[in-house]
Amino acid sequence: MTTPAGEPENRRQWGIVAHGGDWLVRNLAALWYRLDRRHRRITLANLEFAYRGTLSPAAQERLARRVFCHFVRFAWEMVELLLAPLAVIRRKVIILGEEHMEAALAQGRGAVAIAAHAGNWEYTVMGYGLLCRPGVVVGRELDQPWAARLARYLRQRGGNSMVAKQKGMKEIMGHLRQNRVVGIVIDQNTTTAGGLLVDFFGRPARTTPVAALLARRGVPVLPTLSRRLADGRHLMVILPPLPLIKTSDAQADIRRHLELQSRVIEAWVRTCPEQWLWLHRRWKNQFPEIYS
Repeated sequence: MTTPAGEPENRRQWGIVAHGGDWLVRNLAALWYRLDRRHRRITLANLEFAYRGTLSPAAQERLARRVFCHFVRFAWEMVELLLAPLAVIRRKVIILGEEHMEAALAQGRGAVAIAAHAGNWEYTVMGYGLLCRPGVVVGRELDQPWAARLARYLRQRGGNSMVAKQKGMKEIMGHLRQNRVVGIVIDQNTTTAGGLLVDFFGRPARTTPVAALLARRGVPVLPTLSRRLADGRHLMVILPPLPLIKTSDAQADIRRHLELQSRVIEAWVRTCPEQWLWLHRRWKNQFPEIYS
């Protein structure tokens, strides 16, 4: 248990990169940017593709370098999540909009929290489990056994549980029947068979329809988005449930809801683009040539 007297020491110990380590972050990010040709090229290709000439090449490169800085900080924060006292993690997370989740759960059908790879999503998810209630994280089971164990430990440390997305809908439905919050990240490329094409930054991107399918079954779907603040704390904003217009055309209803989800994610990314995962080949199914 952390005492008030020990709080400044904890801040010094776990706030190195967030507060006093900008020089270190910039230099590590610059080294990574120079050496990692593959991810540098993916990031620049994504920025050029998404912004379509509205950013100059110089502006794209400046933004790409800030993306690399963000993920250097992210890496240090993952060490915090593994090793720091839980009291430290609680103090570094701010959650706004929890009343929307409370109202959604009052319906008794569970709730889906759609998320993006923005800010430090792992930090805010752990903070949510510590500050509000344990949730369920849907994620891909990693191939390496040691990495899979580490990821599961990380996500369970704050009281949350994890469902491997390879196991599909059955486990998700079980948790929803228990009126739990199920978190699904929706901003990564999916397989052709497993996703639908919806606009993201004005370009068709293959996107998982799982949350939209559940919305049509009556499950509230709430955008739950994260951002790192200037003081090193982490903000989670929970928005009200996205409306679903239910008609006799189920496929059209699902697509319309998925398009709405994608627009909300895009709007969040646009407000702070350096904190999104531009290192991922988001449009590789439809436009593989931009990554060649």
